Amino acid sequence: MKQLRSLLCAATIIVIGMSSCSKGTTGPAGPTGPAGPDSVVYSNWITLSFTYNPNDSLYEDTILAPTVTEGILDSGVILTYIEYPDVNNIAHIQPVSALNYIISEDYSVGEINILSTQDLSNLQYRYVTIPGSKAAGNSAARKVNGYTISQLKAMSYAQVQQVLANKN
Repeated sequence: MKQLRSLLCAATIIVIGMSSCSKGTTGPAGPTGPAGPDSVVYSNWITLSFTYNPNDSLYEDTILAPTVTEGILDSGVILTYIEYPDVNNIAHIQPVSALNYIISEDYSVGEINILSTQDLSNLQYRYVTIPGSKAAGNSAARKVNGYTISQLKAMSYAQVQQVLANKN
């Protein structure tokens, strides 16, 4: 009986304490956070159109890329992707860096030159440019949202979208 009284007394104190509490006023707004990745730019999907060059036995295509600027070439990052269908016509997106055994790229201001050992015409291609914001000791150590350039280039397009908080 003593335990029951003690339990009822404790419960009463808790109920009274909880019902007498009220929410305080809202404090001042905190400082503005850092700018987001709004300077990260991605292209539309571009249909590749290769031309065979018999002099070097390679297929070639040049993509106009206005966001590939001198600044991007000097201190930014360029990520590229190819979308291709499998045998069931289901689309897959692959980083071009994962296909380096059949495709290579050369970047210059305003364009991307693509060389391939296979005719990849009619496949879809996309590039993403990320401006540099801080100089690092060397380009291999440069990071974007905590990831090195090599790590970003090895990621799938969906993973890069998540890292950069890109909704498209």
